[in-house]
Amino acid sequence: MQIAEEQESHVEIRGSSGLRRFGFASISMHGLACAEVDPGDPKGERLADSTLLIYGATGYTGRLVTAEAVRTGLRPVLAGRDPVKLDALADAFGLETRAVGLDDPARLGAALEGVAVVLHCAGPFSRTARPMCDACLESGAHYLDITGEIDVFEALAARDAEARDAGIMLLPGVGFDIVPSDCLIADLAARHPGGRRVRLGLAARTRVSRGTARSILESVDNLRIRREGRIIRVRPGELRHEFDFGTPPAAALVSTLGDVSTAWWSTGIANIESYGQANRHFRRAIRISRRFGWLLARRGAQRLLNRLIDRQPDGPSDAERRGSHAILVAEIEDAEGRRNAARVRTPDPYGFTATAAAAIAARAVAGEVEVGFRTPSSAYGSDLLRTFDGVRWELLDDPQP
Repeated sequence: MQIAEEQESHVEIRGSSGLRRFGFASISMHGLACAEVDPGDPKGERLADSTLLIYGATGYTGRLVTAEAVRTGLRPVLAGRDPVKLDALADAFGLETRAVGLDDPARLGAALEGVAVVLHCAGPFSRTARPMCDACLESGAHYLDITGEIDVFEALAARDAEARDAGIMLLPGVGFDIVPSDCLIADLAARHPGGRRVRLGLAARTRVSRGTARSILESVDNLRIRREGRIIRVRPGELRHEFDFGTPPAAALVSTLGDVSTAWWSTGIANIESYGQANRHFRRAIRISRRFGWLLARRGAQRLLNRLIDRQPDGPSDAERRGSHAILVAEIEDAEGRRNAARVRTPDPYGFTATAAAAIAARAVAGEVEVGFRTPSSAYGSDLLRTFDGVRWELLDDPQP
């Protein structure tokens, strides 16, 4: 990374000895900032050696990811906007913090000094992915996030050449969105070459976090599929399909999962549709979207609905998560209309996100990376999913057209 000489930025870094405000100055493209670390402070030594930074660590999913990372032996730096919240979380694990917003490129760049891998957990990623990606490209840190948003995947895929030039990996979607579905689809496509269409169905038994609710709200009037390689909009309820989530097969309605983007990059299949099980709540949401989606997408309505989301609990309780699970079914159809399908059941999606994100971050920290834009399966193979406990994966009998 090249930073102009004598240009100084600051970032608040805290450890057991309190606040330290470091200046990063006169940095050449061959050296890192020389921080004034107290040699008697073991946490200071850890700071100098840190290679993983979790941004958005104090959010609902960020806290789960942080706890799992520490449980598996990682010692990440925790980052985000609020130093008070960061300190409270970091004190529980004995970790360093770096308080910085995404709206200050200079300070954000300074916060990434000495960091090899960023695990970005602060959504909505439609607003937060670009500044963090910019900082990673500038600093040379590999970029991971837990998004499930189509536009974010597409925007990052468009920066593949920049990532290759910078020598970094851009790997969005390292949580429940989209590790299990991406691996499921990639494995099925490899087993059945010549697929022309992918259909993905989701049946989730979980309550959503505030962050997930905000991402859903942003897509309320923007359902999309991929047709002949192009991503196009469809009306709510326009497409319907039956999936074998379990006996008997269940109806599902068109949804907008990130695989509309990523399955293309993982398999090259040009026609991709995603669906959500048509339970009572989803059918009601579709009816509302059909009638009032245009209104709900307006800025004033979005502000009002976001205030209502803010009044809700930040996510499922531990007891609720223990009773949660998700089922994904992927179908691949060839030019003759023949279909092959597979199904995977995962534990609680939020717990799975923490497990998968921490595991992938550990592999990236260890240097196991593929430069450029990647999906989970293109970076680590479809067998990545089989490395996680509690996952049940099965091939299904050929469903009838």
